[in-house]
Amino acid sequence: MKKSATSHMVNRAALTLIAGMTVFLLSLSPVLAGQLVINKGIIDRDTVWQGDVLIKGDVEVAKGTTLTIMPGSVIRFEKIEEFGPQKLSKDKLSHFPRAELIIRGKLYAQGTLENKITFTSAEESPSPGDWGAVNFLDSVDNIIEFCVFTYGHTAVHCHSSQVVIAYSTFHYNGVAIGQKNAKGLPNKCVVPILYNRITENGGGVLFGGGSTPTVAHNEINNNTFFGIYAKKGGVANVRYNNIRNNGKGIIFFKVKDIFLRDNNIVDNKDYNVSMLDGQSTDIMLQNNWWGTTDTAKIQDLVRDKKRDDTLGRVDFSNILKKPVVGAGLLW
Repeated sequence: MKKSATSHMVNRAALTLIAGMTVFLLSLSPVLAGQLVINKGIIDRDTVWQGDVLIKGDVEVAKGTTLTIMPGSVIRFEKIEEFGPQKLSKDKLSHFPRAELIIRGKLYAQGTLENKITFTSAEESPSPGDWGAVNFLDSVDNIIEFCVFTYGHTAVHCHSSQVVIAYSTFHYNGVAIGQKNAKGLPNKCVVPILYNRITENGGGVLFGGGSTPTVAHNEINNNTFFGIYAKKGGVANVRYNNIRNNGKGIIFFKVKDIFLRDNNIVDNKDYNVSMLDGQSTDIMLQNNWWGTTDTAKIQDLVRDKKRDDTLGRVDFSNILKKPVVGAGLLW
């Protein structure tokens, strides 16, 4: 029996629809086998990464585009020439010397407790600073969860961006997490830093430029230079953290105010709290545990007006009598 013209048209339309759906699905499907190599360039369509990914230069996720990274993936950055030909931008105010993943669109990097996502160096003998950063530039609605970051310059940095950073591990980076509001960008930093393990970096958490992060329930330990560095910032909320065995526990520079209480701030090597030259405003740090209730011993590990008349005063009154139960990680 011959098929009607209408039947042929329906079949052609169905095949066209199926073909179109196949192309659409393939564009969203992750690479399932082998190593995915990403050269310098811009991602301008929604993309999914899964498995072993090698980045060989700056990669930018464009505005209006979402990059999703699947649990268990390993993102390796090749060590490139500092501000060399594999960089998309030579702007040293907003970018880092080596390869970056630049987020102007959105990033969903959500691993699981059993299958974390790793961002690291591709070098056989890696060092801090082998790669630049996951660098958010005027970007909102981002999620980093159950990830591991190693050997970055500043592993995650937010310029006027909004990103949740939770349940992740940062070690062997120059700085684990940095953020600041940048001139000329419309968004302001909103960066909750929650339930992370931030250890053995050069520096832990750095915030400035008017940013007002929430830093809560983190282990911020054994970082060479500092645990937390607040400079020119807004009123950050720092609560329920363990800040131990860093070079300096908390550094202040030109900070007007901060809400910092219910933390365990103990056994930092140089100072538990250090005001830098230029910190002339007093800082209220009441209701924290300092490892002792002896005010003289606490003061020994505080650099403020009592050591330098040009500095403000640290008010550490209402000293807690025992460590804060529930500070640090709860997972």
